[in-house]
Amino acid sequence: MRSIRALTSAAAMLVFLGPARTLRAQSADVDEVKRVIREETESYYRRDADAWMGTWVMDSSAIRTFITGSSYSVARGWDTFGPGTVADIRKEPTPQPVRVDRSNYEVRIDGALAWAEYDERTTNRPDSLPLLARQQRTLIKQNSRWRILSAGSFVESTFGTFPGAIESRLDGVGRDLIGAKKNRDAIKVLALNAQLHPRSAAAHRSLGDAYGAAGDIALAIKSYERSLAIDPGSEASKAALAKLREKR
Repeated sequence: MRSIRALTSAAAMLVFLGPARTLRAQSADVDEVKRVIREETESYYRRDADAWMGTWVMDSSAIRTFITGSSYSVARGWDTFGPGTVADIRKEPTPQPVRVDRSNYEVRIDGALAWAEYDERTTNRPDSLPLLARQQRTLIKQNSRWRILSAGSFVESTFGTFPGAIESRLDGVGRDLIGAKKNRDAIKVLALNAQLHPRSAAAHRSLGDAYGAAGDIALAIKSYERSLAIDPGSEASKAALAKLREKR
């Protein structure tokens, strides 16, 4: 009887401890999933290409999707977006002083598959309007390490009447027109955007791109100079301006 009672007690203890260990293990996985998600963003802004690559599944199953008020893009397969992002980081290695806040996490884990969704608020400068997005990440566990398989960004601040939404939509239209080689139409749209948002470095930079595409070097230089007067740290504007000055 004594041995039976001992076995019964041991079985009860295993039943009790089993779920507790499962919960602790799952909690550790949730923390690690959040860490990988955080590292993906933070390594990008601190311009650490190797660390950024280390957060991703680098094969044909990887997917990156962006949805904004003016555009939709999806890149299927690591080769369609990974190497280009790495090259961009290494081309401009100076860390970017960006603050990223995350909230309202929803995380689900089933074995080696994890799904996470959360709100993200990105601020470039204290006086700039934050970028608001609902983010989604799917991760898989490979060799005991979580890696991002897919990432989706729904940039809600580019929709409706959010501050900066109209600027973002006009910028998207203007850049689409540049891509379609309708440079004069692009200039009209982007000049209006710069007029409506005179303190936006991005608006003046895009207008400079349109002038440059149209061959209006003097006006392109003027727009880039205005962009740099607002944001002296813009490497994109500096590079574009230096290239145009070489042509004069």
